[in-house]
Amino acid sequence: MKHIVTFIFSLILFNNILFAQSNINQLDSKGLKQGEWVKTDPKTNLAVYKGQFKDNKPIGVFKYFYENTDLIKSEIKFKNDGKTAYAEVYYISGKIQAKGKYIDEKKDSVWTFYSEFGEILSKENYKNGLKEGKSFIYYPNGQLLEEIYFKNNLKEGVNKQFYESKQLKYESNYKNGKLVGKNTYYYPNGMVASVGMYNQLGNKNGVWISKDKDGKVTEKEVYDNGKLLQGKAAEEWINNNKNKEK
Repeated sequence: MKHIVTFIFSLILFNNILFAQSNINQLDSKGLKQGEWVKTDPKTNLAVYKGQFKDNKPIGVFKYFYENTDLIKSEIKFKNDGKTAYAEVYYISGKIQAKGKYIDEKKDSVWTFYSEFGEILSKENYKNGLKEGKSFIYYPNGQLLEEIYFKNNLKEGVNKQFYESKQLKYESNYKNGKLVGKNTYYYPNGMVASVGMYNQLGNKNGVWISKDKDGKVTEKEVYDNGKLLQGKAAEEWINNNKNKEK
């Protein structure tokens, strides 16, 4: 009698498993995904992702896994018929690595990135999957290291870097991803370390001056469209471009 009960219990459990499996990865009469879906790696039979579909659109929370493991790589919560999604990405340790928003499967708005120790590494603004607007990079203590502007994924406008003391370290200008115009490095005491210009092609152009921490000039270099000039060629360039330099 005991063996019969055990057999019946096993049979019920097996049927329940088969029934549960039969309700996974289902297509309706129109060929649309409905209900629970689990995509597996054919080599390992481990899950690649798990989630729910309604009329072929993802809904609720999807879980994605690191290859050949059952460790969660990311969790994405879908809203608005799958058009909007909020993502959290994890290190293999389980600590959060990044979080942000997708619209139509493209990064949008602010994305924040973290170290495994929970420190904010950077914040980036996106629009239609491309960097747009301000991005920030931070020191481990949370102090701002760099402030960058982007337009259509290319650096645009003023770019600034800072020492941990908050003192300005570097200031440059970009246009269409290229350095253009004045470029200045500073010492921690605020004195200029070096200064020079980039032309519209993104090449060093004109006189570049280096100074010591007391403001004394230590070196002058002359560039013509990225080419370093020396001796007589440098003197001629300076004489021919005196008015332009002013």
